[in-house]
Amino acid sequence: MSRPPKALGAWLVLLLPHALIAQPVTVDEPAVCFECHSDIAADASKKHVHTAFEDGKCSTCHNPHAAKHAALLDTDKGELCLSCHDGVRDELQLSSPHVPALRGECSECHDPHASAFPDQLNKRPVVLCQDCHSPVQEWLARPVVHDPLPKGDCLSCHVAHGSGVSGLLQKTVPSLCFDCHKSDQAFTTAHRGRDIRGADCTACHDPHSGSLTGLLRENQHSPFAAGDCERCHGSGGDDGSFAIQADVKTLCIECHRGVESFEETKFHGHLTQGESCLNCHNPHASNAGSLLAAEQQVVCMRCHFNEPGRKPKSEYLTHDAMECSNCHTAHGAENSKYLVTTDVDLWRTEPRTRSTW
Repeated sequence: MSRPPKALGAWLVLLLPHALIAQPVTVDEPAVCFECHSDIAADASKKHVHTAFEDGKCSTCHNPHAAKHAALLDTDKGELCLSCHDGVRDELQLSSPHVPALRGECSECHDPHASAFPDQLNKRPVVLCQDCHSPVQEWLARPVVHDPLPKGDCLSCHVAHGSGVSGLLQKTVPSLCFDCHKSDQAFTTAHRGRDIRGADCTACHDPHSGSLTGLLRENQHSPFAAGDCERCHGSGGDDGSFAIQADVKTLCIECHRGVESFEETKFHGHLTQGESCLNCHNPHASNAGSLLAAEQQVVCMRCHFNEPGRKPKSEYLTHDAMECSNCHTAHGAENSKYLVTTDVDLWRTEPRTRSTW
């Protein structure tokens, strides 16, 4: 057979694509998808259904033929969700983002098709939160529990995706607290007549649970436990003010004389920084030892390894069974690393205390 003229061959090549384009294919979504994915079809009867799924447009999220992403998703899971949920994208730009959301792990909390729970959550909110926040179970077991917690109403105080306030709080304390608790005369009387409407409630009260009435924190500064506010705050003014009687460091050292000696060391920056003692300690009450504002690793990591561009803080915590103070002294030292000692014995003791060895 003789070959066709070149002009005809070119005409056939051009004709073929145009012929394909002129014949559109109509697919009955989602019926054709459910022929294989019958288990997903049952999701349509659940109480809370994702809008895209309810509309029957599976191809809104999935490519029917091939994809570079799991479940034939058109693009990365996180980016795919954010392509519709603009509000969540904005929240993730705030200073306190929820880590799973920031990583694009939306399905850790939400079912992409449908759920029995609002916002297509995989579980009841308090149960879902416990999966990552293990202390929740401990909080629920204490004698006095903050009212929203046993109801599973975590979102009465927190937001799910991102906040401009640390701890994913809806707003700053005490404004958040006063959404439920009145700042009336009874409130003032309970606080010895002091006007503390601008104070940090969590400095004395645990926001989740405790063993003491009023959710007071258990490890209390002795003047606070004795109700001796005047020891640090004086008698107060006519306006009910509660300003302390001297600068923080001076006031603390009046009782904690042992700390004063660290000012003689070569490195004692923690004592001379603004707010000094209050950067690490709570002056009233705490759930941590030494009246620390939080557990030791948490307090230290608030400042250390916090520079932009560093690797995640968790990757620095290599000494699993040790407190920072096993090797470092907080108040002052003769070496820039605030080591307890520069003697080789410091390193010899370390392997014996690591839980993984």
